Amino acid sequence: MTIAGQNPIQITLVRLVNYAAFLVILFLMWAAAIRLFSIPPYLLPGPEAALEALYANAGTIWAAARFTIGCTLAGMAISVTVAIALALAFLLSDGLSRALMPLIIVIRTVPMIAIAPLIIVIFGRGPWNSIGMVALLTFFQIMLGAKKGFTSPTRNTLEMMHTCGAGFWQTLIKVRVPFAIPYIFTGLRIASGSALLCAMFAEWLSGAPGLGALILNAYSAGNFTLMWATTLCSTTAAYLFFTFTIALERFVLNRIG
Repeated sequence: MTIAGQNPIQITLVRLVNYAAFLVILFLMWAAAIRLFSIPPYLLPGPEAALEALYANAGTIWAAARFTIGCTLAGMAISVTVAIALALAFLLSDGLSRALMPLIIVIRTVPMIAIAPLIIVIFGRGPWNSIGMVALLTFFQIMLGAKKGFTSPTRNTLEMMHTCGAGFWQTLIKVRVPFAIPYIFTGLRIASGSALLCAMFAEWLSGAPGLGALILNAYSAGNFTLMWATTLCSTTAAYLFFTFTIALERFVLNRIG
């Protein structure tokens, strides 16, 4: 059975098993590389040392992970809301689309390192800094998906709704939104791959107490085992975030299918 034909629980379990297998292979290659190239522990600690650091600092890492994941979820919620609202506004007004799309594209193409100081000035060094970074740098893909999805119904479908006497909002709810959902989730999957990284990048610059700041502080203190343990946790969190996005997509598509 393909992934497309599975339910959300099956998709999640398959991806978790695959990730566990990947970690086993990674740890074996990691340990083999250290022995083969005689890498000293202060440059690259072994996987067992990283796992020990993970156990010893579980509370600290968990607190940082909760902060980063919470900011990522909040930023994505804002991103989805703004993206769909913009796509709907562009559907209502071609003039607004022509006026704002160039500006949005310019903002999206500006490097993160250039945007981050401005976001810190606007939102400060607390959680809103990470939330703002995630929202700003992920809404573009979702907005493009929603915009494409709202205009994807065929002319015959729209004419049939018009013939039946359906107004704009009825056509939107009964036709355009169902057509747009797969496109929105495509944008959401693309955005979710970088959302956690955006939050961590904001933490590196602002010092907010998340995974990004913990990795940077561990590196600065020479605590490389903690740094690698936190890196493993952040990688796992990003993978889980992407996996749950795929599972949510399948759940929604099953409900409307």
